[in-house]
Amino acid sequence: MHARLDRSSRAWEVLAEFARQHKLDDRIVTALHDVAMAGRVRRTRYEQSEGLSMQQAQRDLRDLATAGVLESVGRTRARYYVAGSRFPESALEIARTPMSLTEPYANGA
Repeated sequence: MHARLDRSSRAWEVLAEFARQHKLDDRIVTALHDVAMAGRVRRTRYEQSEGLSMQQAQRDLRDLATAGVLESVGRTRARYYVAGSRFPESALEIARTPMSLTEPYANGA
């Protein structure tokens, strides 16, 4: 559990820095983090996570897709977004780093 949180936190930090460097609103880090950690983000999840209107969430995701940071997959209600060609690769590498599992009962408990 700790390793997963650490990996998630490190990916978040990379994405927050990416947003700062590109003068993007901090709220988009939520959408980018979902893409890094889960492979995709849907507008409804981003909208709910950030308390946005549907129009604002659509605009943010569309702008990120136009910039090549995200790539739109599907149409209308089935649409979701994945990493585009300009998505920060370092965040994807952190998210994809395999976790080593430890035996929770190693001490014979």
